Amino acid sequence: MKRKLTFITTALLCLTALQALAATDNIKDPHPKTLRAMSYNTWYVFNQKKEMAAGKEWVNEQTPDIVALQELTSIKPELLQSFAESWGHKHSSLLKSSGFSVGLTSRYPIETIEKGRKDMHHGFLHARTGGIEIFVVHLSPFKHTVRQREANILLTRIKPLLEAKKKVIVLGDFNALSPVDSSLLDKDKKALEGALASDAKHGHVQNLKDGKFEYGVMQTFFDGGLIDTAKGKLPLTLKDRISCPTGVFGNKPTPPKSGQRIDYILTGPQLHKLVTQMSIPRKDELNRISDHYPVIVDFEK
Repeated sequence: MKRKLTFITTALLCLTALQALAATDNIKDPHPKTLRAMSYNTWYVFNQKKEMAAGKEWVNEQTPDIVALQELTSIKPELLQSFAESWGHKHSSLLKSSGFSVGLTSRYPIETIEKGRKDMHHGFLHARTGGIEIFVVHLSPFKHTVRQREANILLTRIKPLLEAKKKVIVLGDFNALSPVDSSLLDKDKKALEGALASDAKHGHVQNLKDGKFEYGVMQTFFDGGLIDTAKGKLPLTLKDRISCPTGVFGNKPTPPKSGQRIDYILTGPQLHKLVTQMSIPRKDELNRISDHYPVIVDFEK
């Protein structure tokens, strides 16, 4: 009888603890009616691990529900989990522990579907969390032909989900330019000259096509049924659309006046109609945390 009472008491204590934990989670959610997704290229783990504390603090202040990270260079799953916990997430998934990896953290349980590496420059992570199919990507920084191949590979996974009317988010560093931004970029002669010089100097680099900025990779994603969350939410001005670089290279506390948008959060039609706001924050502290600015999107739940 005593053992039975002890068992019941223990079970009740565990149930109470679980209920308290669930209640705490609910209290910690600062926006219960919206879901906030963030993508952030951390530049070798928050400025080569020199700004990890600042990076964790800033992400935590944004209260995201889902965070996709790129350039998690040669880290262990335990470090990513510690990042997740620092901004209130219990769940994380890491693509790989060597080279340039991507990772996902979430307020909700994560089911890892695929860790794609074959024929991919860095690889991609496909996971399911909060009822959403998430693809964290980091495409090739060197050749548009490789990025095109990667886009085609990704769409073989994404299209069936879109056709099944699943909620899909594809986010990360695409290293590709959007045709929507072409009216801004094609006027930037200095940027084009720099890209021409880079292609000429480095044999492994071929980012331009026929001596011009290349927009076909992002168009492939759009033709495949994905929609840019910037559509209708982000002003068509250069200062609002630069995601790279930040002021980190010149140790400048203010954003540079020129740059490109290569970081995106794309969705299928099911989620795009639920976008409430989209932004590329460029606060002063972000100019030392990474060479990329984060991208943040809010969705109605």
